[in-house]
Amino acid sequence: MRLALALGAAVLAPAAMAGVPFDYRIGATGITEDEHGIVIHAHEPVRLELRPGGRIWPPLVVDDGGRIYVGGTVIDALSGRVLQAGGRDVLALPYGVQVAPEAGGYRFRSSATPGRDCLLPLNKLNAGGGKSALRAMKDASVAFASSPRGVVGLATQLGMNGKVSGYTASLIDAASCKVAHSTWLGNPDLLVELAASKAGGWWITGSAAQTLLRSADGRRWRKVRVPAQGAPLTSSYAVNDKEIWVAAAQSGESEERPYMLSYSGDGGASWASLRRDDPLLGRLPPAWLEGQRRRAAGSD
Repeated sequence: MRLALALGAAVLAPAAMAGVPFDYRIGATGITEDEHGIVIHAHEPVRLELRPGGRIWPPLVVDDGGRIYVGGTVIDALSGRVLQAGGRDVLALPYGVQVAPEAGGYRFRSSATPGRDCLLPLNKLNAGGGKSALRAMKDASVAFASSPRGVVGLATQLGMNGKVSGYTASLIDAASCKVAHSTWLGNPDLLVELAASKAGGWWITGSAAQTLLRSADGRRWRKVRVPAQGAPLTSSYAVNDKEIWVAAAQSGESEERPYMLSYSGDGGASWASLRRDDPLLGRLPPAWLEGQRRRAAGSD
């Protein structure tokens, strides 16, 4: 599945930013957004807060099977039924993984080893800044995304001046809390999103320099060519090896191109910009929240 509000600012669509609530649906479950946050209208409604910098807490993820993950709660989007209830400071991830911050690191539980858990020390992720495990997640200094191949953690390193000095992507075995591989990514961009899908692997979205990094195995990362839109990227979604979607920040609504969404069907070799009433809008991945919210806002 995909995480797509993991690292950076959760950019609310124009209507919500202007103080006008708007609604959209994931499956049969309604979602309302406004300038204060997000409400998921499940059988037991769940509210997410909008934090400084535009981030939302707890993180919100939808997987390929139509399950919504918000904090420790899992919701069946087709029925609105709460499948698993959990706290706001615990992360339920797709594929049976749960991450709980505590003193010194992150407590992992995996459905692959029922009844067992393990602690991943914060320093194993090369996370810097002296923050607690919970604070690092809330500030998006540490983010996690899961796929059938495991869990990737993305950690931000901070320099002496408090500015970002680089990022590390770590492939984690959730059953043992062992870091199987760490990749130093350098400081390629302002990285705002770590996400994953079943067939698309993992990807990382960089905002300022319009960066998209992809990995099929959580070890080797490659840069994908993205369209030169002249606006910072806010989110991406990889359906598989070929199909990729990206969303750019909206500086103003255009009658012809209100969504600032682009699609590639050939792995990034070429891109199409989505315009109003574009047939490609019908192919927006249901699990891609940024795409769904923009289509809802653009149809008002």
